Amino acid sequence: MKKDLIFFSPEGKGLTSTSANHIANMAKEMIRTLETELGSMVFYSTEVALIGNDAANTLTVGTDDTTLRATADKLFRIARAKSLIAWLREAIKAKERLIEEVSAMTVNDFAKLEGIEIPEAPKMEPALTEDDYYATLSVDQRNRYYELETLAAVLGKEIHPGGSFADARENLAKHIANPHTVQGDGRDTLIYSYRPTVAEELVESVYFDLQKLYRETQANLNAIKHDCQKAVLESGIRQQTEFTRATEKWNGRMDEIRSRRAEYIRRKSKEYGDMKILIPASLEGIYAEVSRLGKD
Repeated sequence: MKKDLIFFSPEGKGLTSTSANHIANMAKEMIRTLETELGSMVFYSTEVALIGNDAANTLTVGTDDTTLRATADKLFRIARAKSLIAWLREAIKAKERLIEEVSAMTVNDFAKLEGIEIPEAPKMEPALTEDDYYATLSVDQRNRYYELETLAAVLGKEIHPGGSFADARENLAKHIANPHTVQGDGRDTLIYSYRPTVAEELVESVYFDLQKLYRETQANLNAIKHDCQKAVLESGIRQQTEFTRATEKWNGRMDEIRSRRAEYIRRKSKEYGDMKILIPASLEGIYAEVSRLGKD
């Protein structure tokens, strides 16, 4: 960027890009005229005459001494005009580069230029997990959880269909209703008799006591699990709320920085657009000559 500023006048005197482009085009036309003059030089005259006729007609007149001696001057003028064009074209491109560079400035580039600290984008902290929650329990509390979990599993296995106690209860009721069964026939007939060893009422009492104990155990276990789920849910909501708040704050700060960047780009683009292209001292003569073209 700094290397491009060499083309512009610090005092604000010089040419706009439009004027510089116009001067470059005029210099190009001047070069074409001079190159045409140089290309048309002939160092002899041409005459033509009919055979037997001493009278000759001049077809072309060769270059005279004055024109010949002006050759070096024309070449120097062409070289200076091309130098002027090169300077003006590069200056125009330099101005375009300056505007393009400032327009392409990123937020980070602007922050670095202005000494602004870019805030780090917020990250949502991980919410509490079930493992995290149970890890916060005391030894007694955690052991209590495992005890209830184990007891509920043991009781449930026994009293639910397919469990040994549930099957034994069902078989007792079946054999009370059918105390005898017969197998075989004839002399090989076997009669099986079933006699309860405990009162059916006691079995029912124990069964319903186990059911009650299972429900109480499951209720206590569910209470602990509920506390866990509640803590996990509250943690998730809390982390999301904090993240949302932090993101809004971050976005607000970034919008402020982006707004300042946009204003900087607008201001600098206008500043670069208004800069005037200076004419080096060595090109002032050819610049003045080209500027006079069409005015004389």
